[in-house]
Amino acid sequence: MKINKKEIKKILNKLYKYFIVGIIGIIIDNGVILLLTLVFFIPANIATLISAEIGNLNNFFINDNWTFKDSKNSTFIIRILKYHISILLGFIIARVFLFPEVFSFVSLYFSKFFAILIANNASIAVSFIFNFIINFLWTWGSSKKDIFEDIEKDIEQTEFR
Repeated sequence: MKINKKEIKKILNKLYKYFIVGIIGIIIDNGVILLLTLVFFIPANIATLISAEIGNLNNFFINDNWTFKDSKNSTFIIRILKYHISILLGFIIARVFLFPEVFSFVSLYFSKFFAILIANNASIAVSFIFNFIINFLWTWGSSKKDIFEDIEKDIEQTEFR
């Protein structure tokens, strides 16, 4: 598959938009968690789940209507389910596997405060890249066809002898 400069520019433009949407999502997530905990006195462990979902829904809607507006290759319900699956996978990879490893290593050389910040930002960066790639290729698709349709067609065309 040959990628030309126009396609690279299009991908970088989507990456830029995805980044902007992520920043907006962080602002909304932080605003909602502060509102829920400080104004409505909802416990932080519950408020963080609510604020994360509101941030995720916000990001989905902006990405769906701005970042990937020309790449809608499935129904709304399928896209939002795929988006949530990709966000969950990114979270698991970054927070469950990467964060503890980075924290353990970095805490050998830095204070706990800096180790937490470094590990947190490393996990954010990894999940951002992972989520962009998964959402670009799967949730909204890099083409009009779903990757599973190609696999299904290949299986149907294969003759088993």
